[in-house]
Amino acid sequence: MTRFACTLTPENYDTACDLAGAALLRRVLAAATLLQITEDKVWSEFSTAVYIAADFENTIRYVGSTVRAGTSRVGDRVQEHVAAGRAARWTRLMVVPLIRDTDEILVRRIEGRIGAVLRPLDTVRLPALGRPRYLARRR
Repeated sequence: MTRFACTLTPENYDTACDLAGAALLRRVLAAATLLQITEDKVWSEFSTAVYIAADFENTIRYVGSTVRAGTSRVGDRVQEHVAAGRAARWTRLMVVPLIRDTDEILVRRIEGRIGAVLRPLDTVRLPALGRPRYLARRR
């Protein structure tokens, strides 16, 4: 079964922000590269967020989230993906920053909502209400 691929457009980003609801901190309209995030720390002010990764064709590959304490931030989570080899196809990302004290369960639900709408190609399992939501694998 082949899944329809969504692209990372301003409209899809707006949809992702809308799905965050009252937990949304603010919209960050500019995309960033892996290097900007991991080396230049462009998102260093965000410790709680959902991030959306796209490839060179602007196809959404991954939707993830992070809830960090202390000095750890979104860039640290993205760096973990890079180190594990999971970010090989990612060329640009967008962030949906959430209010710092957003409960982790709500953050994961927001990630699940965004992923269910944007259908990232490389995400196999998304958080959902009550149990994991599995996406159809791409063949």
